[in-house]
Amino acid sequence: MTLITFDLDNTLWDVDPVIVRANHAMEAWFEERFPGFHDMFDASAYEKIKSEVIDNAPNVAHDVSEIRKRIYVKAFREYGLPTEEARQISQSAFDYFYAWRQKVDLYPEAKSSIAVLAEHYRMGVITNGNADVYHPSVGLGAYFEFALRADEVGRAKPNPEIFEAAAVQADVDTKDIIHIGDHPIDDVQGAAQAGCRTIWFNRHGARHWKTDWDMKPDSEVHSLRELPTAIAELGVF
Repeated sequence: MTLITFDLDNTLWDVDPVIVRANHAMEAWFEERFPGFHDMFDASAYEKIKSEVIDNAPNVAHDVSEIRKRIYVKAFREYGLPTEEARQISQSAFDYFYAWRQKVDLYPEAKSSIAVLAEHYRMGVITNGNADVYHPSVGLGAYFEFALRADEVGRAKPNPEIFEAAAVQADVDTKDIIHIGDHPIDDVQGAAQAGCRTIWFNRHGARHWKTDWDMKPDSEVHSLRELPTAIAELGVF
């Protein structure tokens, strides 16, 4: 049976507003507990620390959760906290951020479209982000058999291994997977290199396929409502 796998961020919701809200919530959290913290670590300082963290530990570059925790630890150390205290508080800070990270606004057609597909296909998630499809704030867990996250698998898209891991999880061949996502490289190229078929979610048709994007999708949709037809046109019923 065909397995349909979905990307999450910018495929089922717009991720930018989610992160903006979460970061605003974090500013208030930090300032309430550590006066002057935000003045020391504004957006540019955050990006500088992030670069340093990744440069010092490239092996965690795929793990957005671990990177954020390490950023918080480094920032707290520079603020003046002892190392062990910085680690403990960074976990509390991350937990607060993580709760806000799940407060997504689904695209209007997302839930109904997924519900239709779930009646006919097996469904899974493959994401590089740390959104939890089973979290109550996301509210889509009932439709998916499993969710593979890069921070948990240890591989990030476009690495074909994360798509191969999905095939193992579902006990199917990669040729029996149709992956749906917005990113031309992470979702389309990565899935295609693993042997999956691909549907590029180009919302509202806002982008044109670039010549330097090597592997074209098997299909393209501009609305999630188009997915049942697009999948059927790939010869899957």
